[in-house]
Amino acid sequence: MENDPLLFVQGPPVYRHIPQVSYWQEESTSIFPEPAIKAVEKVVEKDPIMWNRLRFLKSDFAKHVYKPLCFYLQDGEKVYGVVEDLHPDSVQIKLTNGEITAFEIQEIQEIWWRGKILPTRM
Repeated sequence: MENDPLLFVQGPPVYRHIPQVSYWQEESTSIFPEPAIKAVEKVVEKDPIMWNRLRFLKSDFAKHVYKPLCFYLQDGEKVYGVVEDLHPDSVQIKLTNGEITAFEIQEIQEIWWRGKILPTRM
């Protein structure tokens, strides 16, 4: 009786990733190249909601649960598939026929799943 759930919600399960803190420190004499995060920050400033949605859809969990997605492009075209890879200014989408194509993030107007707009996750 104690292990029975109190509320049933229809939908995919949600998992949260909590990164572990590293206690290892680097010597002060080491030289590292500039991180690529600055390029990503510029894209996030342009359209942070779409960037976060695509980043979430790139995860293995989302690729398994949220498929097939319908990407509505600015020119009115509809593309069906899943997010294969995400770059600072473009996204690669694996189409339902197995072909991989790339679009600029600004070209994507909306993402639909099961006939509804995919909710925004932050």
